[in-house]
Amino acid sequence: MNENESQSTPLQKPQLGESGEHPLSVLLFSWMRGKLFFRICMAGVAALGAVLVALEFVLSHRPMTSLANMPGFFGLFGFLAFGVAVLSGWPLGKLLRRPEDYYDTRSGEAGRDR
Repeated sequence: MNENESQSTPLQKPQLGESGEHPLSVLLFSWMRGKLFFRICMAGVAALGAVLVALEFVLSHRPMTSLANMPGFFGLFGFLAFGVAVLSGWPLGKLLRRPEDYYDTRSGEAGRDR
C-alpha cells in the first residue's frame, strides 16, 4: 500500500436535503424549495382570483340581500370568516394548553414518580 491510499478519506454521501430528512421526501418535494415555484404559485393564485372576480360581472345571480350585490362581497366575506376561524384558535389553545412540565416525572420513569 502506498501513502496516498492509506491517507485517503472515505467517500461521503452527497447531502441532498436537510440533515435527518427522509430521502423519499427529498426526491418527491425538493422541486418545491426554489423561488420559481413560489412565484409560479403566487401568480397562479392571483390569476385565479382575478378570473373569479371577473366572472362575478359576467354570471348572473339572485342575491338575497342588497349587500350581496357588491362586487367581491363573497370573497371578502369568506376571507373574514376564515380570519375569524383562525384567530379563534388562539384563545382555544390558551384554554386547552397543558403546562410545560405536564409530562415530566421526578424519577424519569412513567408511573414511578410518587
